[in-house]
Amino acid sequence: MLFRYLLSLFLFTTAVLNAQTDSILVVEPEEVQEAIEEGVDVPADDPDAYIPPAAKPVAMRDVKDDQWAKAASGLDYSKDVPEPPKPEKEKKQNNPSAPNIDWGGLGSFLGQILQIIAIIAAIIGIAYGIYKAMNAPRNRQIARDGVEITLDNVEQYIHESDLDHFLREALAAGNYALAIRLYYLQVIKHFSETGAIRWSREKTNRDYLRETRNHRSADAFRVATRIYERVWYGNQPVDEAYYRHLEPSFRALLS
Repeated sequence: MLFRYLLSLFLFTTAVLNAQTDSILVVEPEEVQEAIEEGVDVPADDPDAYIPPAAKPVAMRDVKDDQWAKAASGLDYSKDVPEPPKPEKEKKQNNPSAPNIDWGGLGSFLGQILQIIAIIAAIIGIAYGIYKAMNAPRNRQIARDGVEITLDNVEQYIHESDLDHFLREALAAGNYALAIRLYYLQVIKHFSETGAIRWSREKTNRDYLRETRNHRSADAFRVATRIYERVWYGNQPVDEAYYRHLEPSFRALLS
């Protein structure tokens, strides 16, 4: 009895399944294409329903020239095409009020001018320095108080002066009167350094004669003083021969 019941249930189930399978709609691709062409909706959940339709051939039709001219008449497409940008140089030429200045070239030109001026100024400075060096005293002497020693103030700075240098210059120039004066100043300097006199700017030659009256060279110093005053203050002319005659008297006082 139970076996029959189970067999009947199996047969009933099998029959139901077969009936459901027969009721499922199977759509072929050709049917889908026909449905699309006829405007029939195809279910979206069917994978076979997404087959793309075949493209229809494009029909070519000849257009006569008069028909094309008539259809295109009155159409202006030039307004839709943008004009190309004008070059920068052309813009400047079209504006007559704007000055056409090449600032780059002008700056380069000014730079060259400044370089030339600087070179000329450097050459002038070097030339001036050479000129001053050539005309400056070769053995310039400066006193302790910063004053330059010259022939005009040599007597005031007698102990700081290079009297031999001035004497050589005087003899080279043929100024024998000046040479006699410089020899006499050398004698005063020598007497001051050896203690025979006390040198002072305010003292005169007579003061030095009184101080040396007991000196062993008093007579020779008196003769040298007389010659110096006659030549330097009395303007007695002195040539080279007369100078060579007087020079030994001064050398003897310095030895």
